[in-house]
Amino acid sequence: MGYIALYRKYRPNTFSSIIGQENVTKILKNQIKNEKISHAYLFSGTRGTGKTSAAKVFARAINCLNPKDGEPCNECDVCKGILNGNITDVIEMDAASNNSVENIRQIRQEVVYATVDVKYRVYIIDEVHMLTTSAFNALLKTLEEPPANVVFILATTEQHKIPVTILSRCLKFEFNRLSEVDLYKRIKFVLESENVEYEDEACKYIATLADGAARDALSILDRCISETDGILKYEDVQNIVGAIDKKIINQVADSMLDYDYLKALEAIDQVIKKGKDLRQFTFELTNEFLNRLVDSQDKNTDRYAKIIDRLSSLDNDLKSTTRKEIVLKACIVQLCNLKEATSTASSGAALDEAYVKKIQALENRINELQEFVKNNKVSGESAKPADVPNINVTRTTSTGSKPDVDVEKLTEFPNTEELKKAIVEKGKIKVFSALAGAKIYIDDVVRIITKNAFAYNILKTDESVDAIAMTLYEKYKVNKNMVLELRGANDESISKIEKVLKDNNIEYTNLD
Repeated sequence: MGYIALYRKYRPNTFSSIIGQENVTKILKNQIKNEKISHAYLFSGTRGTGKTSAAKVFARAINCLNPKDGEPCNECDVCKGILNGNITDVIEMDAASNNSVENIRQIRQEVVYATVDVKYRVYIIDEVHMLTTSAFNALLKTLEEPPANVVFILATTEQHKIPVTILSRCLKFEFNRLSEVDLYKRIKFVLESENVEYEDEACKYIATLADGAARDALSILDRCISETDGILKYEDVQNIVGAIDKKIINQVADSMLDYDYLKALEAIDQVIKKGKDLRQFTFELTNEFLNRLVDSQDKNTDRYAKIIDRLSSLDNDLKSTTRKEIVLKACIVQLCNLKEATSTASSGAALDEAYVKKIQALENRINELQEFVKNNKVSGESAKPADVPNINVTRTTSTGSKPDVDVEKLTEFPNTEELKKAIVEKGKIKVFSALAGAKIYIDDVVRIITKNAFAYNILKTDESVDAIAMTLYEKYKVNKNMVLELRGANDESISKIEKVLKDNNIEYTNLD
């Protein structure tokens, strides 16, 4: 047999060898031991987390002639037949390429026949969210009342695209993104099994690059092993995957925090000379500041949030221009916070008047460059899809009066936490923090209700409204008008606090 890719060679063959999904495997094993097999399962989660592997193990376990504590023995004729693909009663189907109603009708015709070699006929439908509407409708009745010897296992990376009528007929299991610790252990296990020497730092770096997916980790490892002689080293992995040196990322981040744009630009020139992708550089720099924001307990927290927010929008700018170097450098210089440095100088710090003028001239030049780039964007891409209509936004407060709408009569938005997570991924930290204590409802309009006056002041800005509206559209195709409402806040006390903060030029993001 020819070479087998590592992610195939080390695919888990038992529940115990599936890493990071104990919350799922424990329940599946108990069902097998107690002989309480459901007729339909839904495995959902991000790529490379073990959904299909768990489905294959489950298909063997419920048909195994000698199961051991809910695990397949992988030694009996049935287990070997399923592993080798010789048993036709275990069918794996890719819905991405078999998504028509005819494919589902074929399944409906097959389920009425008795099994040949096994107790259960198992249909594993991967990427089930790719089925057409007609195919889902055809599957519905069979999924609701299948024959006793038929089990459906549906796997998907996008559960929200599956009709509710299908979801309600399945036993649902959520597969977690794998931690870097779990991936690190798996990578070490594979390297030791393959008798490859390695540096710990290289394993940790591959675990980070995998972004929670075991398959991605083993694919990267496969490439690194094939291009490395002898020991797998951290520097070799960096060179192979084309990563940007962590030292340069830290140098740029430190220079930005020190207001030293010259050092920051020098480090960026190193990235450009090495031919690295500037969008990848922006992504890694954003992650660096996110990590610092999480670990930070000092006064820089608000500055970190501002930098992350600007770097997130920078990615869109880089995507839509041919002058990536100019756009990136202009943004970095701006983020070195020249205005703050200028105000420090005017209060008696180190900068003299001539230097302040140079800084102001440079800032004006940056603004000119940004305007030039804005007017010379490449056609074909825009930050906002053309088919998104402009929404109307109503801003209202019910402090001291009875609200116009009873929340008990409203329908709460079911994906609030997922929406907040998507907003964080866009770098909108302030919007996320403002939504933390808010409730989101959706009927004829999207209604966001908060009792926090400071949060309300953040949410009612056009920038926040655009961020929420675009996220709702991109993830859920929601195009409804929006109502922002402040309820139950004490107007008098809040206005006094707000006045004190404004009088002292203090920015605020949260009432607490």
